Amino acid sequence: MDKDDEFLDKALEGFTMFALNQGEVCTCPSRALIHESIYDAFMERALERVKQIKQGNPLDTETMIGAQVSSEQLEKILSYIDIGKQEGAELLIGGERNMLEGELPGGYYVKPTVFKGHHKMRIFQEEIFGPVLAVTTFKDHDEALSIANETLYSLGAGVWTRDINTAYRFSRGIQAGRV
Repeated sequence: MDKDDEFLDKALEGFTMFALNQGEVCTCPSRALIHESIYDAFMERALERVKQIKQGNPLDTETMIGAQVSSEQLEKILSYIDIGKQEGAELLIGGERNMLEGELPGGYYVKPTVFKGHHKMRIFQEEIFGPVLAVTTFKDHDEALSIANETLYSLGAGVWTRDINTAYRFSRGIQAGRV
């Protein structure tokens, strides 16, 4: 993260908006692997972006995330948040129902949630389909590939890097439906 440029801005946008949604995208990221050398600086900025997410009426152009599809889905997401806490994941932001005021009180909103933990936790391994993201760090490419491939579900994966060789290596090494 030696550069503060458009690439970094897009990586932060990707972290925030591609992963934290209503759960309607089966290939959206639910976990993020961040190199340990940039973790603190990256997460500081990423969490600031998460705080700016506006939830509400999907017809409002300012809304970034709408409600969950049903009370059952809301409860499923909240139960995964509880599981993350019970397993010892560090709650970085969110982690609860969002009770909006105004025109949509009582909607099925969950605050965008980010946990830090390890890849063996259920919140890393299972599909939550909601605005919940689990993050962990890695030391080197081999460890990152190992973590990326150690999952029950591997529909899709993404790689943010400035290095074309790293992008190629990961696109060939990650075992997913699409990278």
